[in-house]
Amino acid sequence: MAGRSAHDMTQGPVFGHVVRMMMPMSFGILAMMLVGIVDTYWVGTLGTAQQAAVQMSFPVTMLVMSVSIGLGAGAVSAVSRAAGRKDGASIPRISTDAMTLALLLVGIVSFIGVLTVEDIFRALGASDTMLPHVVDYMRVWFGGIVLIVGPMVAGNILRALGNAVIPSIMMMAAAAINLVLDPIFILDDVFGLFPGLGWGVSGAALATVAANACTFLMVLWYLVFREKLLDFRWEDLGEVWHHWSDIARVGIPACISNIFNPVAMTVAMSGLAMARFGDAAVGGLGVAGRLEAFAIVPLFALSACIGAVTGQNGGAERIDRVREAFRTSFLFALAWGLGVAAVLWIFADVLAAIFLPSEAGQAAAVTYWRLASLTIAGYGITIAGSAGFNGLGRPSYGMMITAGRALGLMVPFVLAGSFLVNAPVGVIGGIAAANVLSGLATALFVLTRAPMTAKHGKARKRKPADAAAQEPA
Repeated sequence: MAGRSAHDMTQGPVFGHVVRMMMPMSFGILAMMLVGIVDTYWVGTLGTAQQAAVQMSFPVTMLVMSVSIGLGAGAVSAVSRAAGRKDGASIPRISTDAMTLALLLVGIVSFIGVLTVEDIFRALGASDTMLPHVVDYMRVWFGGIVLIVGPMVAGNILRALGNAVIPSIMMMAAAAINLVLDPIFILDDVFGLFPGLGWGVSGAALATVAANACTFLMVLWYLVFREKLLDFRWEDLGEVWHHWSDIARVGIPACISNIFNPVAMTVAMSGLAMARFGDAAVGGLGVAGRLEAFAIVPLFALSACIGAVTGQNGGAERIDRVREAFRTSFLFALAWGLGVAAVLWIFADVLAAIFLPSEAGQAAAVTYWRLASLTIAGYGITIAGSAGFNGLGRPSYGMMITAGRALGLMVPFVLAGSFLVNAPVGVIGGIAAANVLSGLATALFVLTRAPMTAKHGKARKRKPADAAAQEPA
């Protein structure tokens, strides 16, 4: 298998490989979530308009990042299936083509974004006081998005080969650099040091770009010189196109799948659902969801790692191990979800009092933690199931699972709950019902009906010259 630190996940305990990758990944995800909180704090010291501008940019940045997440899923699938087939000679070529495809597409997005950022946010309804700050932030962010996406795709390539430690170290390093640069780049004066370096909201974006640029350089060195996973000799453009097609075949549906859940949560927060019951109820639901997200980081890490395990074993045609990866991952999601639910149930009142000033907001949060959080295992099962199918090169199944939960169940349930119950508990109950039904349906389908074999792209047609060269003399 290509790569000095690669792991053969077609041998040994299946869930042992998942846990080995999931643990460091959890720390990396936590570090990146912490950066978001610290960014919000420092920008908040600049003023309300600046903080609102950064918050308003979030849906757009998430939409753009979904492209890179999808391309990363495509890279994991293609590289891990090749590793499972023991096709070590192809792995550097696939890895290089995955990286170049991601940088090319995101570079196009960057160029368009810089030119149209003001028009985008004016169309989204940014106020005249907010718009200049949004433009300042997003022009820097769009300008440096290639440097943000590069390390993400590199990390996916390494995880496809079973190496989750280096990607996690990379994420934590980026977070640490970002945390140091935030006050220096955002504020005019930091404890009497660095006077005149504060660039306000654009400094927040610049800190993120600079931190990721540092880690991108480090991981490129690691991939090129230590792992020898990048090969920049493009001798056969037909092969490059073949790999791009296979990566996009998984990456595009995975990208679309990543949009479904934010859309469903937007509906849940909207004037058709929770916002009908006042700002306090919206705030309560938002705080409850954010704290829950911290508690279920291992489930996010699980979804980031299972695709490599199913991909390698699917590529090796080890159907029994693919099914075992799904089964044990679902059991872990159930156990962790119930554990989180128990903790949030016990401490719901205390947490609500700490984070929310109003009684209405506290009531909404407590209701969420004592109802919807009981069902979070169902959400964990759906994201693990979807990612596992992406690894197998079967993204249509992954998209079906995520769309079924978000659009087929959650959206209609929260809307029905909002109007039928006419109280926040109706919306929260809709989220809970969607988690339960989607989790049960996913587990039942995956473990009893779904195919466990890997699906590869169309076989590449060789050039006539290649074929002729292979004929015996």
